[in-house]
Amino acid sequence: MEMMGDQGLVGVWGGASTLALGFVEGVFDYYDNPKKHAQLVEARMQTLERRMAAILALEKKPDFICFGGSGSLVFQTPEIFRKLALPVVKRGIEIAHKAGLPTHVHSCGPERELVKMMAEETHLTLIDPLETPPMGDCDLAELKRRYGNRLVLKGNLHTTDVMLKGTPAVVARASRKAIDDAASGGRFILSTGDQCGRDTPDENLRAMIDTARTYGKY
Repeated sequence: MEMMGDQGLVGVWGGASTLALGFVEGVFDYYDNPKKHAQLVEARMQTLERRMAAILALEKKPDFICFGGSGSLVFQTPEIFRKLALPVVKRGIEIAHKAGLPTHVHSCGPERELVKMMAEETHLTLIDPLETPPMGDCDLAELKRRYGNRLVLKGNLHTTDVMLKGTPAVVARASRKAIDDAASGGRFILSTGDQCGRDTPDENLRAMIDTARTYGKY
């Protein structure tokens, strides 16, 4: 945090939204051994409580706490997510909220239903990356209309078509559209739809930043 100063935020991991169903084998195991997974939820809840207690005991608190995980709704249906992951994620967000710490959920892939749950059932601060099809299922303008008064939305420039393969002009155009779709009234952070690939051109990153600094001011 001393190195970052005012140039960025430093967060720590609080708990995952993917849990055991990150692979095909985990899905089979869930249906073959449902009682085992019900017991695992309680064990994860205890782990979460201990971890959050340790974080809150730190003399220097993090800027935010993350409770997400890649592909939360890839191997988990929304119904399975509610049973296995939501109780732990919701509890972690509740603890952080009471302590005055912002919370963050990152979950690439399908995320529309996750945004709805987080907005309507938790005190989550921010969610990303809100990927567009075919990798995700998010319409940024729609999410802004529905949940922009409850959550900070962050995203959602396409990782490959825009950031990796596009030109600076393409990036600038996509950045302006995202700002038009979600920046009204605040609570929006322009960013990429998930990570930036290794070979993403520097000039594309600069185009996104420059657009945010000029067109994105309000």
